[in-house]
Amino acid sequence: MRSTQLRFPTLILALVAAATVAGPARAQSPADRAQLESFRDSLIGISDSINLLRLERRMIDLAKADRNNTVQHLKLGFVSLRLGELGGRPHYDDAASEFQWSIDLKPDWPYPWYGMGLAEYGVGDSEVSIVAGIATMLGKDALTRSAMAFAKSAAVDPSFANGLVELANTALRQRVNIKLNVALDALRRSGGTPAGQNPEVQLARGRVEREVGDVDSALAAFRGYAAKGNNRGLGLLEVARTELIMGRGDGPGHYYEGAAIDDSTSVADYRRDLALIASDSALKAFDDASGPARVEVLRRFWNIRDASDLQPPGARLAEHYRRLSYARRNFFLATTNRHYDIVERYRSGNRDYDDRGIIYIRHGAPNARASFVAPNVESNESWRYTRADGDLIFHFVAREDVQDYKLVESVLDVLGFTNTVNIQDQDSSSSALSATVQDLLHSREALSPMYSQLQRVGRASAGRYQNEERRIGRESMRRGTSTDSYELSFARSITANAEVMAVGHEHGDGLLHITYAVAGSSLDPVKVARGNLYTVRVRLAAFDSNGKVVATLDTTRRVVAAQPVPSGEHLVGRVSLAVPPGELNYRLAIQTSADAGAVLPLDKVRVISVGADQPRLSDVVLGSRRVPATWIPEMGDTVFFNPLRTFTRGEEMQLYYEVAGLTAGGTYTTEVAVRKGKGGGGFFKKIFGGGGAAIAAKFDEPVAAPTASLHRTIILDKLQPGAYTLEVTITDGQGRSDKRMERFDVTK
Repeated sequence: MRSTQLRFPTLILALVAAATVAGPARAQSPADRAQLESFRDSLIGISDSINLLRLERRMIDLAKADRNNTVQHLKLGFVSLRLGELGGRPHYDDAASEFQWSIDLKPDWPYPWYGMGLAEYGVGDSEVSIVAGIATMLGKDALTRSAMAFAKSAAVDPSFANGLVELANTALRQRVNIKLNVALDALRRSGGTPAGQNPEVQLARGRVEREVGDVDSALAAFRGYAAKGNNRGLGLLEVARTELIMGRGDGPGHYYEGAAIDDSTSVADYRRDLALIASDSALKAFDDASGPARVEVLRRFWNIRDASDLQPPGARLAEHYRRLSYARRNFFLATTNRHYDIVERYRSGNRDYDDRGIIYIRHGAPNARASFVAPNVESNESWRYTRADGDLIFHFVAREDVQDYKLVESVLDVLGFTNTVNIQDQDSSSSALSATVQDLLHSREALSPMYSQLQRVGRASAGRYQNEERRIGRESMRRGTSTDSYELSFARSITANAEVMAVGHEHGDGLLHITYAVAGSSLDPVKVARGNLYTVRVRLAAFDSNGKVVATLDTTRRVVAAQPVPSGEHLVGRVSLAVPPGELNYRLAIQTSADAGAVLPLDKVRVISVGADQPRLSDVVLGSRRVPATWIPEMGDTVFFNPLRTFTRGEEMQLYYEVAGLTAGGTYTTEVAVRKGKGGGGFFKKIFGGGGAAIAAKFDEPVAAPTASLHRTIILDKLQPGAYTLEVTITDGQGRSDKRMERFDVTK
């Protein structure tokens, strides 16, 4: 039977009345509930709408004959809900009418309110965006109506588990008018009832408790669900999410334990969390794996990130969930209807987070933020991430929807497409360039010097600077939306030089030598009985061409000096580690205290193999006997390093390099040349051992073995101060060659 009365006023009045109810009424008998649940279960298996329509007509006749039978109206409402689920949206209105009839008959039963909540969610909002927006502002959107109906079901009966679960889920889905406190109050009131121990209620309560910030209560609820619920994998994931947000060390263990369970619900949740930063290939690897293999995929995914960012094991995983929690609170979209301007070229496709959230989840908190507020200027923000490989700068603007910030290439795009085009024809010294543009650029000066330059350049240079600013923004957008990072950061930057050289071998692997020189001005010694204690921590990660971590180093060196290192001098040291042959990328960080250090740009090194089938030349070490950084490859042999790459005029440069891939019994030629660095010219005589050609020294040597280790000495007394490049070339008897180049400086 269909009611034509308006349901919303009745619902609102009933909710107001519910607030004055002294205690829960439990007039609905267990037999009625069991009958309704059995009936609902039977409907789930019906997918033929024709049969359901026939059932609906018969039940309408029964309801007309017995108009005050609440259970009959409830059943009819659930039939209409099922028809709505199968694609007949108008049936949700029919369902709401039946549940409203039931509410009028039995306002103290939980099921009528529960059914109304389901129906309101199915009815949804107006397809006219303006109407939907007004409804949302007035608190009459579908989710709000649904949440209030579920809240009423819990109010009339705190032991009604279905209503509690749906109330929590609906509140968590809401983007505006969020009813988390309503849900939390209902869930906490249920604690003394049998529903409070229901695993599904515990799961729902845990999610709401975590959302409002009570992570201890959330953790207790999730543990209860993991122990008794139907989906242990999901329970363990929720436990892990909460522990990782809290910074608990057992979070990774529960995360991987849950990942091993092949349950479609929990696997989908794992994948959803991963997809926010993972590449298509990483997601495919996840999809193709199951059980323990899925765990290994996830371990490899997170371990690579820990190593590449020089973080301790498990750090990146925990940071990911902290970022997700922050992004949900600060960058969650109020609506899924997103519209784009012509200058907003990036399309994330994400329906949960605005573009600030996408960048935050991938890269964390920015090092600097800036915004500009002026009449007729859309809401805007710019972020800078300080990176060893080059800073990333992002610009966001919110048009139409003040909560939906989108990425744009240039800060000038904040002013809109037409204004951006007009600006390109003006120079910053012209009065035609509006004060608004000047103020906008001024607001970004703390992010980069280029914004000061853009304010000063004339018309001849304006286009070039604007194009460069846009190029930087475009490249930042590309890197920012296709990579993720958790780069080490230090409160204080230190002045340090370091070089990574591949020479020597150990058990078939190559050796990387990391030498460093930290300026005395960057050092803070600790006074000890023997003098001044200096601590230097060196972290390095090396990767092959596929991004696989092939070697890591995390070591701390301690040095005690009788006197403090003067500010103009350096603390020098060397460490080494074994790596496989090949072309490797590496990341290096030098740290001198808990808050002081430096991360060096990503770089690469070539490690030669002793079994090379053609001539291969190792790195060429440019060393100095006055620098206390040495390596003894074998007894009686010493290799000298110089991480500063600076030599005084007149000293002897100590060269060391290795050659592999030679043909025993033949000969090979070595050519060594020094050339003035960029900006200079000329050649220098007598720089090799007191004699030699003006440009180069040449050596023809027999091959005693396929590999050779060689020392050379270069006397620098004929070089004027400046920058130079040393070239070493080897050529075998078949004309095959290899060359290395190293830069250095000469001072007085």
